[in-house]
Amino acid sequence: MKNNKIQDISINILTYRTDKKILFDCIKSINISAQINIIENSKKFENENFVKKLDKNIKIYCTGKNFGYAGGHNYGLSKIKTRYVLICNPDIIFRKDYFKNIKNYINKNSNFHIIGSQYSK
Repeated sequence: MKNNKIQDISINILTYRTDKKILFDCIKSINISAQINIIENSKKFENENFVKKLDKNIKIYCTGKNFGYAGGHNYGLSKIKTRYVLICNPDIIFRKDYFKNIKNYINKNSNFHIIGSQYSK
């Protein structure tokens, strides 16, 4: 993410018939310039019209069936075209400085495979 480009990261949100309000809160907390992918772990994403109105950077992929947590994320990883990907659940709300901290870390460290996050109350 040289030059602080948030466009170098995709955020995959794994859903399974997720409540609209929960998903909205998660999406609202993401840096708007990032690519957001909704990975619906079923045949049909119920909130497609609602989500498409939120942001043009949102893509929706349906797995076709429930692959479970790992399988759903693996499916989502196969859709990535950016250098980095962040996988998350729809009930996560990112702190305001989260993406700034991620960009700073990536700009300073190029030799890594996984970055973990920390739970905060």
